[in-house]
Amino acid sequence: MKKKVALITTGGTIASKRNDKNKLESGKLDGNAILSMCQLENEMNIELIDLYQIPSMHMTFENLNLLNRTIHRVFEDPSVSGVVVTHGTDSLEETAYFLELTVNDERPIIVTGSQKSPEDIGTDVYSNLRNSLLVASSDQAKNIGTCVVFNEKIIHSKYVKKVHSSSINGFGAIGYGMLGFIDNDEVVIYQKPTNKEVYEIQETYPNVEIVLAYLGASSIILDALYDAKIEGLILVGAGRGQITPRMTNTIEKLCQNGTKVVLTTSTEEGRVFPTYDYYSSANNLKDQGVIMGGDFEPKKARLKLLLMLANANTDFDSFMH
Repeated sequence: MKKKVALITTGGTIASKRNDKNKLESGKLDGNAILSMCQLENEMNIELIDLYQIPSMHMTFENLNLLNRTIHRVFEDPSVSGVVVTHGTDSLEETAYFLELTVNDERPIIVTGSQKSPEDIGTDVYSNLRNSLLVASSDQAKNIGTCVVFNEKIIHSKYVKKVHSSSINGFGAIGYGMLGFIDNDEVVIYQKPTNKEVYEIQETYPNVEIVLAYLGASSIILDALYDAKIEGLILVGAGRGQITPRMTNTIEKLCQNGTKVVLTTSTEEGRVFPTYDYYSSANNLKDQGVIMGGDFEPKKARLKLLLMLANANTDFDSFMH
């Protein structure tokens, strides 16, 4: 019996067309326009849901909530093997991790997109979509959570990152690698995640912003966030998590004011840790109440923190695991 997979489209380059200025307009094509080229009609049953036709940087939390509800509705059908979401690449990794944190099902959710439009020479639209549908229909893919399939690689959403602005090898997970790959239509999965955390979606979410530390960084942005009574902050430190002395006083004020501050690192590998003991070091920030963010990439830490705050979850030690 043929497998059943739901395909949910949201727009992006994978659904783009060139206009009369020879520039790409995201989300101009519906799902049928790209699905017909994947040559899978005789291999599986595909339920097509055209949800959005937008650029990925236009995605909002209201959009993500509806996407979440749509997936939950699809999974009410026990005959569905998995879900594929097509998406623009600029915020693809964030949508994928949001779904990882808000959907609890053993069946896979695969998020994919393309770096080239369907009309471009050497386009990756059809291979990425075909491979994603194959993974979503595979029995091997149970309990892999939400993953990104791109350029024949299967990468978990917690660590996936857009690593190139235009190359078809656009996504990777530096320091962590793949869960598997697709080779001549064969799905090969050799590792799976060991931890799963799930939060309820909410109608509204707290404001959580990201601030980067760099040589000579001042407190101007942090002061504005303090005045705005920001609810959460992701602080991107250097190395093990150091920031500049000029930033530190406002961080202390934010913590005293009840803002939850999570410290992450700007490095591609490794995690923050209170190794050094001096003013503006990670250890100094921890003493002020800053939460150690482990190996979380800043954008993923933001999603986790806002979901935790929205659900009144205070297990902040989980950032280190």
